Amino acid sequence: MSKNNKIRVGVIGPGGAGRGNTLAFATRDDVDLVAAADTSEDSLNALENSMREQVEGYKEDSFKRYLGDYEFIEMLNKEDLDIVGIFSPHSLHDLNIRYALRAGCSVMVEKPMANHVGDAIAVTRMAMARGLHLVIGYQRHYSNTYLTGRKAISDGLIGDIKKFDVYLAQRWGGGGWRGDPRFSGGGQPNDSGSHLQDIFLWMTGFLPQKLHGTTDMVFEDDEGNIVPKSVEINSDSEITMDNGAVGRIKIVGNTHIGFEEWVILEGDGGKLEIKSGVHYTSNDGETQELLYDRPEGYPESKVDQIVGLVKGEYDTNYTSGINGIRTAWLTNSIIEAGKGEDEWNTVDCDLLVEQEGYDRQYVHNLIKECENKNMY
Repeated sequence: MSKNNKIRVGVIGPGGAGRGNTLAFATRDDVDLVAAADTSEDSLNALENSMREQVEGYKEDSFKRYLGDYEFIEMLNKEDLDIVGIFSPHSLHDLNIRYALRAGCSVMVEKPMANHVGDAIAVTRMAMARGLHLVIGYQRHYSNTYLTGRKAISDGLIGDIKKFDVYLAQRWGGGGWRGDPRFSGGGQPNDSGSHLQDIFLWMTGFLPQKLHGTTDMVFEDDEGNIVPKSVEINSDSEITMDNGAVGRIKIVGNTHIGFEEWVILEGDGGKLEIKSGVHYTSNDGETQELLYDRPEGYPESKVDQIVGLVKGEYDTNYTSGINGIRTAWLTNSIIEAGKGEDEWNTVDCDLLVEQEGYDRQYVHNLIKECENKNMY
């Protein structure tokens, strides 16, 4: 901690959406943003301007700049940080996490935690072995809507889940580094689509068993012209989960809709529809809107979660590494289906994790170990 007992935070990749995450740290009274590393001087300049505008009492150039491809390593070695915020392109996340953990820092990382399920398992294990906190930027875990959905499921309101429908539509054309598979590790299924996969898996606790799906790289501009893309824009997947539930996850980027999402779950005790609120329909056809009270002492946000864990104010991590493992496994399966010879291809999800050096039982055991440590 700083001499003033504030949490010392450094960030990697504070451009674009990363700037908003950085400001969420910097505007807290219990945090000192002491350093930022980026490959772009423009990003660091934009952060400086935002700090002047939004951080009360900010003194010009009060965070140290580290400019270059590998200067984040120097930042980690020199700055005695408590927390590192990682907002770099997706393909760098697990590398950045490893360096931060080795420097003795707890981590908040934007989604996806890692592009590959094996890397997600490895960094989760590494954080646990070092006694450090690892929080993923899945903000829906702090939404009253999805907290209500999760509680309804855990309370058994709809019984055993048999069917599901998960949908996200966003006008997403893979701009900037997101459109380059070297940096993104995949298109819309690995970007905004990661959020919906995660929240579905977090609420249900499912793991993927088998997937039959397709992806495409089709995107139309505002004039209706097809624009060549190098990453997945749309995906459609029929999935069997490990409890036997079957359903569909559809992620759409080629749309003129601003943003739309839903999760619909059907069990032997009724249906739960999470779309513009949470609605439960019983087997006799009666529908009611649900909104449970927020659990007492629950973190307000992903930033509040990591800061509170480091300060010892929270003892439970609600966006721990197991969410990165589950989601990477499902995302890998979705993207793999699009690489097959046919338009629609079947993926054995077990094979994907086995090729990373693990198996389903290992993942189950790790999840149980995390839960025993209040990591959900």
